[in-house]
Amino acid sequence: MAKKVVLVNPGKNKPWASILPPMNLGYIASYLEKHGVEVYIVDELADQDVRKAFEHLQPEIVGITATTALAPDAYRVAKIARKLGFTTVMGGVHASFLTQEVLKHVDIVVKGEGEQAMLNIVRGSRSRIIKAPYIKNLDEIPPPSWHLMDMEFYLSASERFKGVHIDYVPAKSKLGSIMTIRGCPYSCIFCCNSWRDIPVRFHSPKRVVDDIEFLIERYRIQALYFAEDDFFMNKRRLKNICRLMQENNINLIWGCQARSNSIDLESLKMAKEAGCCQVQFGFESGSQRILDILKNKTTKVEKNAQAAKLCKQVGIRSFATFMLGNPTETVEDLKATIDFIKNNDIDRVGVLITTPFPGTKLWQWCQEHDLVPEKIDYSKLITHNVSIPANDTMPPKVINKFAREIRSYLHPVTFGEALREICSRPFLFYKAIKHPIETFTVLIGIGKPLKNKLLIGIGGRKKR
Repeated sequence: MAKKVVLVNPGKNKPWASILPPMNLGYIASYLEKHGVEVYIVDELADQDVRKAFEHLQPEIVGITATTALAPDAYRVAKIARKLGFTTVMGGVHASFLTQEVLKHVDIVVKGEGEQAMLNIVRGSRSRIIKAPYIKNLDEIPPPSWHLMDMEFYLSASERFKGVHIDYVPAKSKLGSIMTIRGCPYSCIFCCNSWRDIPVRFHSPKRVVDDIEFLIERYRIQALYFAEDDFFMNKRRLKNICRLMQENNINLIWGCQARSNSIDLESLKMAKEAGCCQVQFGFESGSQRILDILKNKTTKVEKNAQAAKLCKQVGIRSFATFMLGNPTETVEDLKATIDFIKNNDIDRVGVLITTPFPGTKLWQWCQEHDLVPEKIDYSKLITHNVSIPANDTMPPKVINKFAREIRSYLHPVTFGEALREICSRPFLFYKAIKHPIETFTVLIGIGKPLKNKLLIGIGGRKKR
C-alpha cells in the first residue's frame, strides 16, 4: 500500500479558473485520509510550485485532475512527476473521454468518479485504465479536506473576481463553496453529463447543514455558493435544507444554480427566507428552436422568462447565461436571444460562445460536421471567443461580433477600465499599440460596434 499521495490542481497563470477551490480533489483526499493514507494537495491555481512540492514531499503517487482547457497544464505536471520517478494518475472528464490520448502522458487513467479508484491504486492496482463503482451514498464520503487547500486564497474570491456568478458577494466577504449533489438527470448536448452513466445522488440535508456550519466555525465564511447544476432539483430536500438552516440560525447569504423548470414561487420563497440572494440559470437562447437542440426539448423560452419574473417577485437576483454560435443557429435566432434579453428583467447576464468539449454530444456533432481540427490547442477552449466552431451556418467573426455587441450593451466599460484591462494583459497591450482605436472600441463598446447592422433595433444601453 502506498504511503504518500500528492493530488495536483494544475493551471499555471490561469487566474480565470481559480474562483472555486478544488473540491473534487478535496473529496478524494478526505476519502483517502479516511482509509489512513497520507495525502497532500498542491494547487497551481493558488500559485503553488509543483516541482518544489514534489521534491520536498517525495510522494509515491501523483494524482492530477484537469478540465479540457487545463489539459496542457496537466500534461506538463505529469511530465515533471514522471521525470522524478513517481507513478502518475490522471482523472476527470477530459481523461475519462480521451483516455488513449491521456495515457501517452501518464501511467494510469481513472474513468469516472475518483474516490474508490484512487484508493484501489493506493492499495496496489496498476491497471492502466481504472474505473471503480460510483459511491451510492454520498454521505459515506467525508467532507472535503479543506485543511489541505489554500483556503485564504479561495475565501477571498469575491475580491479577485468581478462580474461573474459570485458577484452577489460583497467585497471582502469570505466566500465558502460546497457541492451537495452529483450528477444531472438531463442530457444537454454541451454538457459532459450527456454521456455519463452515473445517476443523480444527494447529500442528506443534515450533512449539508453540518458542512455549512463547519465552514462558518472554522473559516468564518459570510457567504456561500452551492456548486451543483440544479440545487432546486429535489423540492423536499430543498425544503429540509432551508428549514435546518433557519433552525440552526445560519446567517449567510448564498447563491446557487437551477434550471428554470425546477423553479416555483414556493421554493423561491423558502430559499429567500433561508438566505438565498441569487439564482443562476442557463437560459442559453431566446430561440425555442435552438433551445430544443441544446436541451433536448426539456424546457421552454416562456419557462425561462417566468423564472426571471418569479425571482424578481420574491427579491432574489437572477443571473442568466446565454450561448451564441450553436448548431444550425442563424442571425434570426441570435436576434431572438437579443430580444429575450431586452424584454425580460434579468439582473445579470453572461454571454458565452458555444464551445464543444470532449465527452459531449456537441463534440460528436462537431466531429461529424468536420469542425474539429486534427491538432487542437486545448488551452484555447474557453467560452469568450470562437475556438472550435459549433456552428456551420455563420462565420466565426459574425458570432464574435454579436457577442461583443451584447456584452458592451449589457456591461458598458469606462475608458479607465479599458486602459487597466489593456495594461494588465500583454497581448491586449501589444494590440493596442498597433491598433489603438480598434482595441479601445471593442473594449468600451463605442463607435462602430454600436452601428453594426446586426443589432439594429437593440435600442439604448441598459444598466445592470
